[in-house]
Amino acid sequence: MNVSTSSLRVSPGPSFSISLEANASTGYQWLLSNPLDSRYLELVSRHYEPAPPPARIGQSGTQVFTFQPLHSGITSIALKYCRPWDESDCATLRFYAVTIA
Repeated sequence: MNVSTSSLRVSPGPSFSISLEANASTGYQWLLSNPLDSRYLELVSRHYEPAPPPARIGQSGTQVFTFQPLHSGITSIALKYCRPWDESDCATLRFYAVTIA
């Protein structure tokens, strides 16, 4: 499994997005690995953006998660790239340490 860690610094109030390469044709998609700490973050939306034209069969696109920071503090976002019907076979894990200040 491929694991990566990043740090984000955001302000309370304005939403922010995390964009990750994904390929919907494989059945894999990005999922929250752990619930968000609802004191600090709210998931506003999650959607898939296909590659711009000319699209080719099997071409990857981007999965976008948008979050609303609620209060100052430190929290985390953990995302896994899995097939929803088989979460034991995850290809990648992304962990974000989020400072809201």
